[in-house]
Amino acid sequence: MAHTSKLAMRGVALFGASVMALGLGACSGGKSDSSSGASGGQVTVEMWDYLSGDTANSSIEASIAEFEKANPDIKVKRTTFAFADLSKSILQGSVGGEVPDVAVVDVVDNQNFASLGMLKDLSGDGINKSDFFDGPWSSVEFDGKTYGIPLNSNNLALYYNKTMLKEAGVEVPTDWASLKEAAKKTTKGDVKGLAISAVKNESGTFQLLPFVWQTGGDMSNYSESGATALTYLRGMIEDGSVSEAVVNYTQEDARTQFITGKAAMMINGPWELSTLTKDAEIEWDVAPLPKDKRAATSMGGENVVVMNGAKQSEAAVKLAKYLTSAEGAKIYCDGSGQLSSRPDLQGKLKLSSDAKLKVFEDQLQYAHARAYGKDYPKISEAIQLSMQEALTGAATPEAAAKKASETITPLLPKN
Repeated sequence: MAHTSKLAMRGVALFGASVMALGLGACSGGKSDSSSGASGGQVTVEMWDYLSGDTANSSIEASIAEFEKANPDIKVKRTTFAFADLSKSILQGSVGGEVPDVAVVDVVDNQNFASLGMLKDLSGDGINKSDFFDGPWSSVEFDGKTYGIPLNSNNLALYYNKTMLKEAGVEVPTDWASLKEAAKKTTKGDVKGLAISAVKNESGTFQLLPFVWQTGGDMSNYSESGATALTYLRGMIEDGSVSEAVVNYTQEDARTQFITGKAAMMINGPWELSTLTKDAEIEWDVAPLPKDKRAATSMGGENVVVMNGAKQSEAAVKLAKYLTSAEGAKIYCDGSGQLSSRPDLQGKLKLSSDAKLKVFEDQLQYAHARAYGKDYPKISEAIQLSMQEALTGAATPEAAAKKASETITPLLPKN
């Protein structure tokens, strides 16, 4: 297995809990092994991932099978984990050098692992930035170097109840003003106009950040951009079109409100499509997130990383490059229903023919990664606190954003 840097060993205790808490679209399932070891002249590449759901597992296996067919001298041995266990296992394994050659990790974990010296710098391995959307690519960069390759992506869009909007006489919202109007006009009795997740964890950060980016701002001016976003959302709580309970809503709770007809609209990701298609007894559709000064949405997904000092470094890089290539990524995304991080696959996946999924695919050009360096877990915590304070009325949006900005600004990467 790979060796571990001293920096990584010192950082495990500091970053472990925060890294494990981050990420969206968690996959379930226990730890298991697949594929046999090497024989003859083969080398074995050890790969860890959490792609244990039925479609994700079979799809990554299909991509690996094609890689092994083209590279008969390389055998891939996978170990799959529950989503919440992978980061912990990588961090713990790094102490004793028991880490894989390759791992598929959540986009949020990529920079954390890079900051600990755990990932191989792939800058000189012929990986082209132009092959990927800007959002996914930004998640693999750290200190001007490349420490991973985007595999697949997801983002947030607006789900809406077609019947409710029609009865309220409003069009599908395209900007903040029309979203506020539609939310207000569709609020009636115990039905709210909009449901979001504003819970105090990474899901809440994931859902708030599009509003921040849509102001035209970012973390560097959160005292202004955050205040504007929080004022907008607080305003919809005050006018009754968003429930005060959103500070406790998970993304699943938002879906429940929408699917049961208690919310006319919700902000959520493509992972909800299959459930709504199967269970929803309402007429619904999906639209891009309404914008303020610019279009923006949050990006989630997975990257493929090579561990620093991988035992089979050359073969590991070859595997990582294939899985994220147009050929390998198409196999995985077509089978799993995921969105590709590659512009050259836009419109060419099986999901591209699905109008609802295509909304998410088209939005990838506006998707922002939560790529704010090694201290992102602390930055996210400050964002969550500001959201809770502002949306509950414990502090004004301006005061909450200013307080958060005082924490965030010193933590941002200097370059």
